[in-house]
Amino acid sequence: MDPALRNKTAIVGVGYTSMERKSGRSLPDVAMEAARNAIADAGLTPADIDGYAGTPKAPNASAFHWDGVDEISERYMGSALGLNLRWASDFNRGVVGDAVAAAIQSLVTGTANYVLCLRAMYERPGVRYAASESSASGGPEQFTAPYGVGIGAMAMWLQRYMHDYGATREELFDVVSALRGHAQLNPYAYWRGKPLTLEDYLTSRWVYEPMCLYDYDIPVTGAGAVVLTTADRAKALPHRPAYISGFVSTRERGDAIFEASGIGREAVQAAQLYDGFSPVVWKWLEELGFAGKGEAHEFTRDGRIAHGGALPVTTFGGSQGEGRLHGMGHVREGAMQVMGRAGDRQVPGLENCLVALGFDAVPSWVLMLSTG
Repeated sequence: MDPALRNKTAIVGVGYTSMERKSGRSLPDVAMEAARNAIADAGLTPADIDGYAGTPKAPNASAFHWDGVDEISERYMGSALGLNLRWASDFNRGVVGDAVAAAIQSLVTGTANYVLCLRAMYERPGVRYAASESSASGGPEQFTAPYGVGIGAMAMWLQRYMHDYGATREELFDVVSALRGHAQLNPYAYWRGKPLTLEDYLTSRWVYEPMCLYDYDIPVTGAGAVVLTTADRAKALPHRPAYISGFVSTRERGDAIFEASGIGREAVQAAQLYDGFSPVVWKWLEELGFAGKGEAHEFTRDGRIAHGGALPVTTFGGSQGEGRLHGMGHVREGAMQVMGRAGDRQVPGLENCLVALGFDAVPSWVLMLSTG
């Protein structure tokens, strides 16, 4: 991002639903709840929203999809909410960074004044995440998704990391434990009220060795949304804005985000790091320069990334603790921390919060949110 765009846009409203398994709720039900909550939270009405950026991709491999059943498009949401949209787009790659970046660009170019970003998920009965149980599949994922290739690749990365740097599963539990602990402070988290012990972790079944059941995010039915606008308009709205000081999507994300935002690494007080797989937290800590190469497994020891630690990470519980929204929870939590509205999870005195979305195998973005 050009430094001239620092703090020119902001997140001004957040909305979310509870995260449920085997829910009786439909996808439109949770999507509409999150969207309406975000709009109202921003002090706006649907009539004010003239931009929309969605991430509709369903997480059930390459099975065929139905708009309004397991995916929900900008056309569906625009019609259902009665929006008068000047700009709208869907980004069918799952992780929400593309949608947030496009929303920012639509605002700074004057294409839209208030943009709603949404990610809604539906755990469709009979269709598992790792394997397509449909009789047909298509696109490039037909060669990978039905066989669970993605999650197997992460296990291979972890095996090599453990071999090269001496990392252990007990150290990886430090990550999992921090996320589960943060979920206990989040009233909307699926795993709230369900703490995890080291014994639980070490004795759980393998998914792909050396990764066990608790190294993966939890599929849910639920939704999250945020509303963005320009800095000038944000001043007239109810909450303290979470300004977007920088966003980048390059191979050199680690240094680029600090250069783009003008906020140094040492000034980051919390980091919402994508956690679709627990080793991804180690990857992000090293890529962003918080830990040296091969040292993240040491960095996360002794509660360093837990609530009250030196660098609280993914303070709402993440995809593993709250539920899988492919990064929307991370964006929402980053905004709430900057707004000072995170309740029991709030990091005292926080001014700068980094948000990292995705990982090497999928499109990745890093945002820097600040009080401006």
